[in-house]
Amino acid sequence: MTQTLHTVPAATITHTIAVIRGEITTDVTVHHARTTDARIGLIFGTALMNLYSASAAQGLLEAFAAARAAMTRVPREIAAPTTPPYEPFARTTLAIDWTRRPAYCVVPQSGRNKLGTLTIHWVDLHCGPITFQIRDQLGLKSTLDLLARVHQTAVAVFLDGPEHAADPTDDDYRCPR
Repeated sequence: MTQTLHTVPAATITHTIAVIRGEITTDVTVHHARTTDARIGLIFGTALMNLYSASAAQGLLEAFAAARAAMTRVPREIAAPTTPPYEPFARTTLAIDWTRRPAYCVVPQSGRNKLGTLTIHWVDLHCGPITFQIRDQLGLKSTLDLLARVHQTAVAVFLDGPEHAADPTDDDYRCPR
């Protein structure tokens, strides 16, 4: 039997879509604060997100803040489905590790509903391997509130915090380059 030094996985996920709508609530957890192993974790809908730098937290907040300008035609709130999209024991989950600031692109979208009777509007926020499909304004607002809290926490927790303390939701914010 020979030992394999490098293993190639059977499959790799290179891109996925996460839908954001309605009120987003979560707990934010911190592990190993003010060390090189610091991590912030949060459940974001059906995704587990771990952040490993203040730069990553600031970049995510910046991306969602940029999406605000494209939200004018998106409905304020979409009614929640009558049945949950998943059972608690069979919930689809995705784990994302944010190690650095993501590149992002905001794209307003529209399309006909399934019946073809009306046009619906949403915003796609492309952040590397994940596209956040923002379906209503309430979803964006609650996500911004959550990520603002995560960013404030990241500034205190990560060693690069002081360099990334500027709030991307401020009017005078300038992206660090």
